[in-house]
Amino acid sequence: MKLKLANNIIDIIGDVDRFNLNDNKVFDFPTRTTDVFIELANMTSVDTAGLAFLLKMIAFYQNKSLTVTLLSPSKQLIALAEISNVLGLLPLKE
Repeated sequence: MKLKLANNIIDIIGDVDRFNLNDNKVFDFPTRTTDVFIELANMTSVDTAGLAFLLKMIAFYQNKSLTVTLLSPSKQLIALAEISNVLGLLPLKE
């Protein structure tokens, strides 16, 4: 998994799972001063650890009073969030 930055868009690329989140460096989120869009179209898979990672990233920016929007969430992410009862915590683009 890697994060690619372009203006106010953070593109998450690759598998967001427990195998790719074992390094604390991934939790050093990029500094932003404007609202944040998190692009998920290039996220190839996600598990519960990946869902927790996304929730932590969302909270990080929201705690800085920034608006966060998730773009292009996969059906897998939506289903995982639903069964984990956290779908309401995901700031999905309407």
